[in-house]
Amino acid sequence: MTRLRRIGAVVTVVAVMGAGAIVSRPAQAQSDLTSLYGEPRPLPFPKPWPMRHLVTPGTLTMGITAKTPPGSFTNTDGDFDGSRVVLFKKLAEDLGLKPVFVRLDWPGILPGLAANKFDLACEGASWSNERLASPDFLLSRPIGANATIAVVRKNGGVANWKDLNGKRLGGVKGELYYDSAQKAVKPASLLDLPGRPEGVLALLNGQIDAFAVDLTAAKSLIDSSPRGAELAIIGPPLDLLVQSICVNKNEGDLLEAVNLLITNYRIDGSLAAAEKKYYDTDEHVRLLSVVGY
Repeated sequence: MTRLRRIGAVVTVVAVMGAGAIVSRPAQAQSDLTSLYGEPRPLPFPKPWPMRHLVTPGTLTMGITAKTPPGSFTNTDGDFDGSRVVLFKKLAEDLGLKPVFVRLDWPGILPGLAANKFDLACEGASWSNERLASPDFLLSRPIGANATIAVVRKNGGVANWKDLNGKRLGGVKGELYYDSAQKAVKPASLLDLPGRPEGVLALLNGQIDAFAVDLTAAKSLIDSSPRGAELAIIGPPLDLLVQSICVNKNEGDLLEAVNLLITNYRIDGSLAAAEKKYYDTDEHVRLLSVVGY
């Protein structure tokens, strides 16, 4: 075979092999996931969900104030009620645990949790750097977002935050809304209160000139008060705070479960529905999207 023929034969073989390779090459895998972008789907979870470090086996023990209406309060039948009570009961049900509530004022909630008296607590503890880093408890993913405002008497001479300088400011001891208001104004005096109903009463009785609280609660307090027509809200909102459930520091497995269930309640709409039923708005749940939740 001449050199020219050999070269031609080699070219022919290469061409045939190349053609075969092209023909037999598998189709590229499809990367289009648009079919998955349908209705949001809650995540599966074990029922019952095994919890290994509960304060009392088989029971979800929860600390509440029952003084943050309409999130948590005592109804006319003497039972604990409110959107957060509904949330806590739903968590217990989905975990396969018996719900048990322990009532005490807010200043005792976090110390009680640190002392291992509850599995979870806080109708809605606002995030702060100190709380996020606390060795005494764990914070769940947020269940709502809110902002600091103040409730005042309409005829009290206070129309904005600036008017509060040199006036009397009250708030629930330990609440970040109260702390935030103290940083924004220079009050003549402070009055620490055990709960929000006491704050409204102190305001109406003239003990304080403004009661610092979150915006959603303020609307509810005014609407539910027999003397709500005498009250008004001042702003603008000082900040945006996210609120979480506080979990026993020894119960990382409970925190994992609570986080997944809260995610499901956001997806299926049950968290927003409970808030809307009691607050007549789910604005504070929708506000979570502003901070990535």
